[in-house]
Amino acid sequence: MSAEVVERVLRSSRYRDVDRSLLVRLAGEELPRSRNVDDAVKRVKRRLHQAVGAFRGARTTTAIAEAWSGDLADAALRAACSAAMRSHASTRERLPHLDSFYPRMWQHTGVPRRLVDLGCGLNPLALPWMAIGNANYLAIDVDQRPLSAVRGFLELVGQPHRVEARDLVGRPPPNDAADVALLLKLVTTLDRQDGEAAARLLRGLPVGHAIVSFPGRSLAGRGKGMEPTYRGRLDRLVADVGRVNEVSEASVPNELVFVLRLEPIGD
Repeated sequence: MSAEVVERVLRSSRYRDVDRSLLVRLAGEELPRSRNVDDAVKRVKRRLHQAVGAFRGARTTTAIAEAWSGDLADAALRAACSAAMRSHASTRERLPHLDSFYPRMWQHTGVPRRLVDLGCGLNPLALPWMAIGNANYLAIDVDQRPLSAVRGFLELVGQPHRVEARDLVGRPPPNDAADVALLLKLVTTLDRQDGEAAARLLRGLPVGHAIVSFPGRSLAGRGKGMEPTYRGRLDRLVADVGRVNEVSEASVPNELVFVLRLEPIGD
């Protein structure tokens, strides 16, 4: 029956681009709680909305390609990237602060030569603001829709890269060592699926620094009381991970940003 649930969800135009491994995991979790297959399909779709439905963005980079002149600093390219990122809830909130967003991080980590972006959404389209030169960029998300745009963009600008669809709750990322891992607004998304997933992910990442951020407001627009909640969540995460040597803050007005310096795995 699990296969039937997966196939029926994949018939939905809304979720046909989601990594199949996520659907298999959700179907396996929801079937025992369901009255029948129809109920299981509804339950899986409800959880998919929590995991990806609210964060989907542009499918293509056509406008960006038309603006590409060979220069990442070109104003027309930045305008096209901004327009594409505006279609994604997470990156839209970050747009007013992109000029300072990444420099504030790199002050704590150094400019990375190898960068992994977990649950990336459309964040790689902010490359013109990152100033990371020819760094290798690994972009991972569970949703092929933003990944298609990301792949086209990174190929267009010639950034060394790899793009993967992966369910980070059920399948850990590849064991590629990197200088910095970005987990931008990812912890709250993982928490909705598995309260242990974020700590499990950070314990196994072969990186020197992980950057964890939280939104200034909930998706419903609620801001009051969110900051203490997220700071408390960070404290619990640091304690659960067990390999965090230092926590620095690089927040911008509408996003709490924390830089975690991690011990090498096995030390």
